[in-house]
Amino acid sequence: MQHQIETRVEPTGTITLHNLPFHEGEKVLVVITPQPQSDENTAYPLRGLPVCYENPFDAVAEDDWGALQ
Repeated sequence: MQHQIETRVEPTGTITLHNLPFHEGEKVLVVITPQPQSDENTAYPLRGLPVCYENPFDAVAEDDWGALQ
């Protein structure tokens, strides 16, 4: 089971997590990732989204390509 929680780093450089959905003594893997600043999201709203090209050559005039002749 994966669990995600948002919190802030304390001035002392510590993080405290409360009410985790795991049993006492259970091993967990902790990964710390900084969240992007809100102005980054508005400056580049498409950053990180997949790019998909549907029929990229439909607009090409095949008669204009010398390599095809």
